[in-house]
Amino acid sequence: MRKFNTHSLLALIAIFSTTVAAEESTTTQQKSRQVQTVTDILERPGVLTPKGSFVLDSSLTYTQNSSNTVSVVGYTVLPSLIVGLIRASDIDRTTMTFGLTGRYGITNRLEVEARIPWVYRNDSISERDINGPSNSPTTKTVEGNDLGDIEAAFKYQFNMLEAPYWIGSLRFKSTTGSSPYDVPIDSTNDFKELPTGSGFPSIEPGVTMIMPLDPAVLFLNASYIWNIKDDVSIQIPATDEAPSTQINTIDLGDTISLGAGMGFAVNPKFSFSIGLNHKTILKSKVNGGYPDDAKLLQLDTISFGANYAVNRETTINVGAAAGLTADAPDFQLTVRIPYTLK
Repeated sequence: MRKFNTHSLLALIAIFSTTVAAEESTTTQQKSRQVQTVTDILERPGVLTPKGSFVLDSSLTYTQNSSNTVSVVGYTVLPSLIVGLIRASDIDRTTMTFGLTGRYGITNRLEVEARIPWVYRNDSISERDINGPSNSPTTKTVEGNDLGDIEAAFKYQFNMLEAPYWIGSLRFKSTTGSSPYDVPIDSTNDFKELPTGSGFPSIEPGVTMIMPLDPAVLFLNASYIWNIKDDVSIQIPATDEAPSTQINTIDLGDTISLGAGMGFAVNPKFSFSIGLNHKTILKSKVNGGYPDDAKLLQLDTISFGANYAVNRETTINVGAAAGLTADAPDFQLTVRIPYTLK
């Protein structure tokens, strides 16, 4: 489950920080004007990159997630009598992603986008046997850093003259990041090195609605991530000699995403936004069936963002998101600096 991630905040900031597509009858000077804050969307009908313009967008994302679990290594004789070890674990997961995104306006309605991420992951796992001979915890740290999954996307604005404005998108995610099935594992099936990709290609169609209501801009978005199933090799530890290899067909659970929010223009240079996002991640299948531990995941987040226009070519976007459900990341911070090359 990769790219976590807070689509409502990212979609809003991406739309607000991209350049403004001018109408066909405007002058060349008007076509080169860029979206700097929400004010620009209120004044102009286009929200994608203008024809012939290129935007280079660098970003840094920090994600923190933690979980506490208690498991029983044994069996239950009576509801109140447990035979075996009671094990408590505390897991802290940290992910930092540096992304470089390029957007180019083919026409005033159509833009193409490509994103190259570099991912660093760090998991700190602390375990303690509550009723064991020693109460001292054991801590294990696992890291991983490599190229992430490269993405490419198309965006098209359906209408230019009358609000609300509708934008369709189609995104493709590759498998350039290291797969969970390719990194080495130890005898307990734990990662020796953390993966930086999902291991599966995906296609994500989506639609966004933008409604300017001076001095605010309302938005809604919806998307569906279809993960393409694939055959993977899984190493199974053997009791005698070398581990055996098993080929399984994995169908990673698809994702349904819904988001809504509002952007507010404080002045021509500064704006802020707030949004809510919900994701439902469907159960994954192995060899056509659901495994016993497969479950439906519900991820809800609330996001806040601020956008400051340094000049016509450069903006600074800062966004923060907090998880509202157990499956969602605890906290995410993103800093983006889009720069427009005329």
